[in-house]
Amino acid sequence: MPKKAQTKSGEKSQEALFSEPLSHTQAGSSMQPQVPVATPQPMPYLGSQPQMPVHPPSSHYAQPPIPNPVTPGAPASHISQQPLFPPYTAVPYQQMMAAQWQSQMMQMMQIMGSQIGIPGMDPVAQPFHHTEAPEEKDPGLDADIIRPHQMRSVVKTQQPLPVHDILDCLCLTEDGKYSLGGIPKGCTIAFAGPPGKGKTRTAISALCKVAYSGMRCAFVVAEEGFLDEKESGRDDLCSRLTKIGMKALSLSEAQFQKKIARNIAVIQSQYHKGHTWDSFVSRYRFLVEKEGIQFVIIDSLNTLDPTKTKTADNLSALKTYNHEKGVTCLTIGQIKDTGGPVGGEALIHTADAVFMLEQMSLGSKEIAEFWGGQYRDSITVLKAIKSVTTPIFPYPIRVTNDETVGSLKVHPLQPKEYQFFPAKPQEEKTAE
Repeated sequence: MPKKAQTKSGEKSQEALFSEPLSHTQAGSSMQPQVPVATPQPMPYLGSQPQMPVHPPSSHYAQPPIPNPVTPGAPASHISQQPLFPPYTAVPYQQMMAAQWQSQMMQMMQIMGSQIGIPGMDPVAQPFHHTEAPEEKDPGLDADIIRPHQMRSVVKTQQPLPVHDILDCLCLTEDGKYSLGGIPKGCTIAFAGPPGKGKTRTAISALCKVAYSGMRCAFVVAEEGFLDEKESGRDDLCSRLTKIGMKALSLSEAQFQKKIARNIAVIQSQYHKGHTWDSFVSRYRFLVEKEGIQFVIIDSLNTLDPTKTKTADNLSALKTYNHEKGVTCLTIGQIKDTGGPVGGEALIHTADAVFMLEQMSLGSKEIAEFWGGQYRDSITVLKAIKSVTTPIFPYPIRVTNDETVGSLKVHPLQPKEYQFFPAKPQEEKTAE
């Protein structure tokens, strides 16, 4: 049963009307209500006028006998003693109680209407039913419509986020003459390649460098356990993260904990623990919106969806959210047997920027000589496939692994014709 609605101040509910004790004006017979009696008042003598007979009222109450009509020529004293109304008529009682009962019935109908709602309409649809236009319009229809002509200035220059020596040179400035000096800030970048080539170590090195600058970072782990909770003797990911950061930045473990680890949050999204894409998104949003995370490494995007059929869709949703919140994200991806990234062309189309590690075959002696390799050997090269916001470095980069931390670095035999572009002079940066 719905809760009883509260009555207005000064009004009585139906239960109050029936539960109140009888007052002295209600005493008497319980079968017949008391009827107010009009007190006879003397009337001045108005002369000889025809008198109208008085008829008994139509009422179901018992009435006393009515006096005989006044006959012409009766004395004035007799006329003055006649009552203005018959003494026991029920008409004044009905007139008095009609307004009270009508008010109570209207109040009851309003209460029932507020609880039941609009007849014939589902309660869920009632908020959408308006007989009149609401005073406050919902701004939702106009909220996502942008009118560029109303903005003062919309021209911007892509800013870099320095992360790693080799990754910082894959994107160029707008004029294409200089290296950008970092990955495009605020963009979501796909970094894919074959296993065992140093993708994760390069990403960890980038994570430590950004965290060392004071920016809040997150590390999404989906391919392996972050901690060796059973103390099995494995060099777990947490240990490797610490050692890479210490060597890359020449810090002690105590300094690493104080200057780097305090700015890193780790999201464990291993599928065997029951984590799904939806649970990942919930924790990801919590870190971004509550803790101010601005740089994220995801290792790897493919394992967040074990079926590997929604990688491009997941990246699309992640990218648009990062754009809204200003998050720079580097996602590590796997490749298929054909050499293309898992997610295919849709992944390349979706990401803001794509960096690919590939195996290049030296199929001729001329090519082998140019790249400093042996005929029919294969070398590992890094390519910038696309960037939405900047030009890209147009040549492949031969890479190898750093002996200290295992991250990527430029191979010493990189052709001179394919050397990196220089960084933009500070004078030109200041002039901008």
